[in-house]
Amino acid sequence: LLLISIKEGDNSVWDDCISLPQGNSLNDACRAYAWAQTPEGGADLSLKELEMGLDELNTWSEIRGIEMDSSEIKWAIVDSLVTAGDSDGACQHFPSLNLNNNQQLKIALSLLNSSCHDIVVTKLEKVIDKESNLDFSILLRHGSIPVNIRLAVSELLDVSGSADQDTEEMMLELYISTGDIQALTSLLASHSDSAQVNPHLTLVSARLIGAGTDNDLLDWASLARREAFLVLSDVELPSFLSPAAFALTSLLDGGIADLEQVSSLLDSEGLQSFKQCRRAMMEDGDGLVPQPLLLKMEESVSSSEMETIERMLFNQLILNLKLNRADSLLQIAESESHAEAEEIIEEVLTSAPPTFRLMRNVNAQVLEHGVASGALEKWYKSNNAHSMEASIATGRYAEKGGNRLQAARSYQTAATRCDNFELRQKLNKEALISYAHAGNWPEAIELLESESGLKANITDRFKLYLQVNDEAARGNLEKAKKTILSNVAESTIIEKKNNDGETYEVEHITHSEEELNLHLTYPSIHRLPGEPYRGRVLAAINQVQRGRKRRGADIEQVFQKALNRKEFTEIFSVANRAADEMGPQHGLLIYERAMNSGKFDIAGLKRLSEMQRTMYSRTEHVIPVRQRIHLNNLALKPLVVVDTNLLVDALAERILRELEIEHEVPMHLDSRREFHKTLLYRSQQGRIEMFIPAATRNELRNIAAIPGRMRKICGDRLIDPKLWDKKITEKSLVALANSVITEYNSWNPETGANINELVQNKRPEFESFFVNLKKVYSDITDSKISRGHSQAKRQEIDGEALYPEAGDVDIMLFSAYLAEQSLEGFGSILVASRDSDFTVPARALQERFGFVTVDNAQALSRYAH
Repeated sequence: LLLISIKEGDNSVWDDCISLPQGNSLNDACRAYAWAQTPEGGADLSLKELEMGLDELNTWSEIRGIEMDSSEIKWAIVDSLVTAGDSDGACQHFPSLNLNNNQQLKIALSLLNSSCHDIVVTKLEKVIDKESNLDFSILLRHGSIPVNIRLAVSELLDVSGSADQDTEEMMLELYISTGDIQALTSLLASHSDSAQVNPHLTLVSARLIGAGTDNDLLDWASLARREAFLVLSDVELPSFLSPAAFALTSLLDGGIADLEQVSSLLDSEGLQSFKQCRRAMMEDGDGLVPQPLLLKMEESVSSSEMETIERMLFNQLILNLKLNRADSLLQIAESESHAEAEEIIEEVLTSAPPTFRLMRNVNAQVLEHGVASGALEKWYKSNNAHSMEASIATGRYAEKGGNRLQAARSYQTAATRCDNFELRQKLNKEALISYAHAGNWPEAIELLESESGLKANITDRFKLYLQVNDEAARGNLEKAKKTILSNVAESTIIEKKNNDGETYEVEHITHSEEELNLHLTYPSIHRLPGEPYRGRVLAAINQVQRGRKRRGADIEQVFQKALNRKEFTEIFSVANRAADEMGPQHGLLIYERAMNSGKFDIAGLKRLSEMQRTMYSRTEHVIPVRQRIHLNNLALKPLVVVDTNLLVDALAERILRELEIEHEVPMHLDSRREFHKTLLYRSQQGRIEMFIPAATRNELRNIAAIPGRMRKICGDRLIDPKLWDKKITEKSLVALANSVITEYNSWNPETGANINELVQNKRPEFESFFVNLKKVYSDITDSKISRGHSQAKRQEIDGEALYPEAGDVDIMLFSAYLAEQSLEGFGSILVASRDSDFTVPARALQERFGFVTVDNAQALSRYAH
């Protein structure tokens, strides 16, 4: 009965079996089966007794020819040897054993520092791959276990959801020590309260999460980051995250950082470079950290002893400093600085896999400044080929390489992938311009007709340019010419009498030669392909002039001859004729075209410029600003009317400065809008003047009077809520708003009793303009409402609240008034705004009312000569 019971696994008879005397075949069998089922701990037997039991089991098995499993007694022997400190002895038995339960797992771990370390590791890898039900969490505590095994265990626990709080704490520590940001973020994102419980780790993960991560994790990181800011000061730093690592995180997030901790990671040269970088970035510095300093910092970080996470964060600091330099160069908006900025961006993208935050900054530079990067295009092709950003990157790179057709198609594709109404219109407009440069007129026309918003965002003259080129390219030369003539046709009603003396009316059609000449210069002024458009305009001019007896008929021909001969006196004569017959702005355009022709050397250009300036000085008082916009070579200043949204950015910057945010290393990245800084920089250079209308001043003060609103606007920075409550009040905000107004207003208009009346005279014309663009403004309104704007603020016309709010209309009215004045020294009236009420119908507003909307540094650079 004992033999039957022990063979069936009844361990309650184990002691009885072992106690049987040897020498009887039945007793020997019972003892052998008992030794094969030795319980954990060896039943309190001595090592010698266990070894004798193993010998007895092996002998009985060999004599009887029955294969017996000796692993249980071997585990008991190994356990006893380990307890006795004889690891080498234990290693003699261990290689033949398999890990089947948690006790055996613990025994195996105790052999990690023995001669059979590699065998232990191999067995651990095998058992983890099988995903057995063992408690693998104990592996996380052992530093002797290779990182890849611990990471595999942590992934297994994470996926199965079997980790308790203590185990998750060990997993977080493991991810920080190894720099596994993907796993860190995944674990944090699996709990709704991670940002409150682990704000420091949340900020680290949000800073370092890779750009190629799933969108769900990226969205979590963006939202959790803001939540973490609010509780950071109330939560202790985790013991496994070094003060230096978090100081670097704070530095990157604009918070107050312990610079001694940061400095402690660097050698003397690296520390010196870091200090010099800070000086360049401070308020009185130029923001351009020299490349040699960045190189020295890189070398110092590379050679210094630091933890993995510290090195990762320091490298991000260096990459962000490089991007910051690129951003400063782009704000300068000169071709050389733009090229250097693109080289820096290329280097940043190829030096390491980009983080999400870094990639977001680069994408902002692509949109804001037209940056082209081969590395960016390559990254998107490999990681997110069907995104809007991928198409934009392809378009920019193709445009830089001269492939305007590919650029056009890429921009158009990007527009179809874009959910933002305003950006979609901007991309479609870029596609249209690139189609024109590529000479692909059919696709340009197709795009124009399919997008209602485009019709308001390009001028009628550009539409005509596209239509004429399309017809001419199809071989419809006569139709192309008639399209031009129809555009410049002027109808007058003439009364005539028949033979019976009865009066009747006849429509008399004439064609404006002034308009035809403007069409002729249109491509060169806008740097668009000249043919076949100019050929059709010349054909139209010839038809109009045929048979007429007036000297103006041959102005263009005389000009072309003078240009070819480089004859200054003839150019002077043609310019004067154009000024006399068509207006002084046309005479000035003759000089403009001559200087842009590429036919003159520096001395010739200087002479033409002097001739143009002489004519301008005589006629400036009769040329409205709106008619000076294409006189680029006069280098006239633009007068910039600043909208509220840019001043809000400036106010937010003042608040951050007041709170000493980014006091240590000021950086203008993380996709923050910097156009207001560009405006101020250009004003301080003397290249623009700025004016803040009363409507803008009042709106800014109203916004400042609501501390909660400004707190939300500043929410993307590492701000201590207690410090905000202490230093930022309604009174201080209004004072800061007034200082922004003072700083950003460099020019004031003349005052007069009837100026307001003159400004308001155009209100009916604006209302008519809005109604004509009802579909466009309806789309703008829908887009604003989808972002949380109130429709109640929209202006109501004909019972429909679809149109710009009162303050914006006031800005438009005053800008239109200024554009019609002959203001001294100004070449254009610009409205600096990101508001879609201005940006989407920008070209229509320019054509109708004479002011230009600029929404970024790149757009401003076209006018701030």
